[in-house]
Amino acid sequence: MNKCIFIIAVNTAREVARQSIFYCIVLGGILLILLSFSFTLFAFGEEAKMIKEMGISTITICCLCLTSLSAANAISREIEKGTIMTLLSKPVNKKSILLGKFFGILAVVFLAFMTMGIFLTVSLCVKDSLEYHVSFFASFANLGYATISQLLISFLQVAIMCTIAIAGSVYLPLVSNLSCCMFIYVIGNLMHFSQYLFQGNENGFPWYVVFFYVFFPNLESFSALGMESWSEKPPGLSYMILLILYAILYMTFVTTLACEFFDKKECM
Repeated sequence: MNKCIFIIAVNTAREVARQSIFYCIVLGGILLILLSFSFTLFAFGEEAKMIKEMGISTITICCLCLTSLSAANAISREIEKGTIMTLLSKPVNKKSILLGKFFGILAVVFLAFMTMGIFLTVSLCVKDSLEYHVSFFASFANLGYATISQLLISFLQVAIMCTIAIAGSVYLPLVSNLSCCMFIYVIGNLMHFSQYLFQGNENGFPWYVVFFYVFFPNLESFSALGMESWSEKPPGLSYMILLILYAILYMTFVTTLACEFFDKKECM
């Protein structure tokens, strides 16, 4: 089964990478990062911080668009075209198809994320090096590590949304799945606000609030706005490990549910 997942993932990655939208999103993201340098001319000492936050947000949004457009119809498209039956006629099960699609799309999105992230990090270090007349390595030690840490955590947000989009494509067509992904993304970035609404409840959280926190991801902790306290220094290792574990557990939970529902779905 692992070999089937790998083959499907490689074919999916090639299919997504050959599409023109992949190059448009990557080049568009790089262009927006370059433009962000001109938006901070009057920041008075906060240029690097603003460029970093704008750059991370730009990269995240671009990769979220790529993820949603690629994953939202990954399974439903195969069902509509009938190619799913060709795959199932071979020694391939539905779980392998779903996981192969997920890892293939995630690999291409990671490539786009890494390309734009490297460009942002190098640009920030070069700007800081020229502005303060220090070496590139000194600038990297000052800005590079914190930027890379924030980029890695932001990618977890993209990975979570990729999982949700793949799971939704089992039953939903493209437009409906994109709408659901957008709704979940907005709600997931308002988790702390909703926590303040219910923190005064002395009797504990009602069942629907517990349901809300279990099934909706806490995306706000992975966003650039949620990482404002990281501007001076990178977060502690324990905190980053907790975020990574949360993302892995949530993606495993959603993937397991998607595999169960996909096994019960008629693909005729």
